[in-house]
Parts: sequence; C-alpha cells; structure tokens
Amino acid sequence: MEDQIRRLHLERLSREDWLLVGVAVALMFDLLVLPWFSFGATINVGSATVSIGGSLTAVDAPDAWLGVLALLACAFLVADLGFERLSPETHVPSIASDRKTTRYVLACVAAGLIAFKFVLHIGRFGELALGFWLAVLLVAGLVALTRRSHEAQAQAHAQATAPAPAPAGDPAPEPGSTA
Repeated sequence: MEDQIRRLHLERLSREDWLLVGVAVALMFDLLVLPWFSFGATINVGSATVSIGGSLTAVDAPDAWLGVLALLACAFLVADLGFERLSPETHVPSIASDRKTTRYVLACVAAGLIAFKFVLHIGRFGELALGFWLAVLLVAGLVALTRRSHEAQAQAHAQATAPAPAPAGDPAPEPGSTA
C-alpha cells in the first residue's frame, strides 16, 4: 500500500492542498446533487386537493449553463492542482505562467457564475434552497483559500527579487554638513 502512495506522490500534497481539494469537491457535489431551487403548488379541483412540488440542482434549469460552467471551473481547479503536485513534468496551460494564479482565477470564475445565477433569480428569493446557501459558503472558502495561496507566492516572489539591503557601514552624512 505504501508503494502505491509513493507511486502516486500523494505525499506532495500539503494540508492546504487537501483542504482546497476538499472544498472544491464539496462545491462540485453541491452543484450536482443538492437542491438549489424548491417549488411547490397546490391545485384544488372540486373537493380534491393535489399538491405538486420538487427541487432543482444548480445544473438544472433555469439557467443550467451557469451551474455547468461553475462545475467545470471547479473540476479544472482540482485537475490543475493534481497536475502540479502529482505530475509536475506535465505541462498544462496556465494564466500568467503561474499555476496558483490560474487556480485563483478559476475560483473567482466559479464565484462569479454562482453570483450571476443568483442575480438572475433574485425575484424568486424564497425559492432558493439549502444547496444555494451552502454553495455561497463553499465558493467563498474556495476563493479565500486560492487567494491566500496566490498572495503567499506573490510575497515570496517579491522577496526573492527585492534588491539586497546596503551593507551597514558608516552612516551617510546629513545633507548640508561637511565631512
């Protein structure tokens, strides 16, 4: 079993990577399975009453294309992280030649698509179900995790390219004084 883990290089995944994958997979599950819209109606025909109702996921109508694109953005984010950590020799397209920026942009795209789906259905606010509200929390966490990773890399890059401080020696004379 240990040989299989080493062959997959799962030890290359840090705790933050596992957290990012977990949030992204939970968001994909939410988009595919959990109810986003619930609806119901009661029809009275004479003395008989018929109730109908149901729920729709994010990838169901109305505006299913937004849910599908958000799902694809999450899947590409997980795939990008997997390629970077488990197969670093594999070249995949990236934004700004930076994989962490690519993941941050994918998380922002998923958040934007979910927000747009909400805006299109703002008049039916009462029909929004558990799946939508959970997706809001998950996508916010996804953006926060990828942003933190992206900013940490940007700071490391800035420190690596910063000029070295001047060596401490004699202090410079004050302006207007004679040395």
